[in-house]
Amino acid sequence: MRVRRTLAALCATAPLALAATACSDTSGGSVSGSNHGVPVESVANPVHGKCHPFAGPGVDAVTNTTGVDIRLHQSPDCTDPANTPSFYLPTTLSATSTIGQPPWRSFTVVGWPPPVSVN
Repeated sequence: MRVRRTLAALCATAPLALAATACSDTSGGSVSGSNHGVPVESVANPVHGKCHPFAGPGVDAVTNTTGVDIRLHQSPDCTDPANTPSFYLPTTLSATSTIGQPPWRSFTVVGWPPPVSVN
């Protein structure tokens, strides 16, 4: 039995197209921030290599439902004051600041999204 050329071409290019879509600079999911229990902002599919500021005065609680880890910062430009380290928040976890701690005002994505299986 002879296979048609278009079917053969489709079977050859489909796995390549799926693999290319898995290579993305975004991480699926969202990062949500709230201040005293009131939702402030939710960033869907945050981009790697970009600073993502939170709206307003910042947030005191963050939920990371992306596939990558994030780093929370206390300034809107993703830097931190002297002697104040950023806060590392792994994927699928939440964090709440302690009393007296300044709010988080921005975040960056750490690492790359995990590869998506083509199977």
